[in-house]
Amino acid sequence: MRIVTWNLNHGKGAAAWPRLHGSVGADVVLLQETRRPDWQGGLAWENVPHNECGSAVIATVGSVRAIPVAGYEGWVVGGELLDSGLNDPGRSLFVFSIHAPTGNPGQPRRPYVDEVVSILDVLSRQVPASADLIVGGDFNFLSLGERKEGESFKTTPGERNALARFAQMGLVFCWTTAHPGRALPQTLRWSGDKTADKSTPYHCDGIFVPVSWEQGVICEVLTSACFEVSDHYPVAAWIFR
Repeated sequence: MRIVTWNLNHGKGAAAWPRLHGSVGADVVLLQETRRPDWQGGLAWENVPHNECGSAVIATVGSVRAIPVAGYEGWVVGGELLDSGLNDPGRSLFVFSIHAPTGNPGQPRRPYVDEVVSILDVLSRQVPASADLIVGGDFNFLSLGERKEGESFKTTPGERNALARFAQMGLVFCWTTAHPGRALPQTLRWSGDKTADKSTPYHCDGIFVPVSWEQGVICEVLTSACFEVSDHYPVAAWIFR
């Protein structure tokens, strides 16, 4: 199975994501800050209220039975993959694209890490315990994983609590699973860093899959210049089962 996730920066990457999909040969594409994708296959998409952009799940094979996520319309989109051939025998497969929500005067929000924990709580009630779950997207963390000694950033208690919630749901983070012991690479490019190469490694984008798949995970942050139409780099995961 091949999965990619990418924040399109308010649709600026709209022309580039099909090239990403084709080059990786992705079975599942998770998009954030996207207008409705031009896609004739399996698709779940919803815009954020009062915004032309939202999140999407695209399936190369089969269809997506969309499941609304109340309170997170457009921020969290997905559902059950049907007739995709990607599920393990006897188990259904659910996939959600998550963009941790930003508040506005009409709808204030809590810190990103608290909102992500709330989203996971909602999904845990909607996805059967007998099913497998994939979640990915832009979680708006500074450290979506454990920072190493000597790094300029430290994983916060709130981030650590959210990561523990993923683990409680039986999910593993693809990048750290594939690269144990390595520092987190940068996925958000603008990051407020004033140095010439903008090297501050905000790591906020990624993919989580069932722990039963962890032995077959390969994951990379794709940093080609062709993806700089967005302020986020895409993340790709290959799952061998």
